[in-house]
Amino acid sequence: MALLPLFHDLSNRSVLLVGAGTVGRDKLRALAPTGALVHIVALQVHPDVAAIASSPRLRVERRAFRSEDLLGKALVVSATNDPALNTAIAAMARDLGIPVNAVDDPPRCDVFFAATWRRGPLTVALGTEGAFPGLARSLRETLDHLVPEDDGDLLQALVEARRELFKRLPDPAARRDALLQLIQAFRATYLHPELQP
Repeated sequence: MALLPLFHDLSNRSVLLVGAGTVGRDKLRALAPTGALVHIVALQVHPDVAAIASSPRLRVERRAFRSEDLLGKALVVSATNDPALNTAIAAMARDLGIPVNAVDDPPRCDVFFAATWRRGPLTVALGTEGAFPGLARSLRETLDHLVPEDDGDLLQALVEARRELFKRLPDPAARRDALLQLIQAFRATYLHPELQP
């Protein structure tokens, strides 16, 4: 059964991250730019987590997980090094109807973290439904080499051009033709040869 890839708006929503080792650090790096209010609960905290968590949107408590930590959460990420605890947290979150990501335990996950690639307004999420995260990460690194970071400005300019076309061309057919011309010009002029269709 295929999963439905979605982009979830977590801005100002409360997220629980249990565990703050290297895996928790990687999950926090993915969560931090979303604008989520991340509550981190862990007995031990990786130094990188402590540095990232200096943001006012992130709160760290150095203690054991408690079931009441789940209350009011929009998402739960269980990233401890204790599989039994991860399983228990996932079960409790599911009972409360909260989507959960139980690290390295796909059958107990409702959601999976994608390998995310961003350039300006463009976001590409790559996933393997939890089966082989390293493969998705490798593909993301390939995109890094194909499309330099500087191209983010170009992509933003295309978004602005599209907005302008919507203002100037009320006719949907004319707008569609103009957008196709814009994309063709982008491909011909700016797209790296490796990405040409």
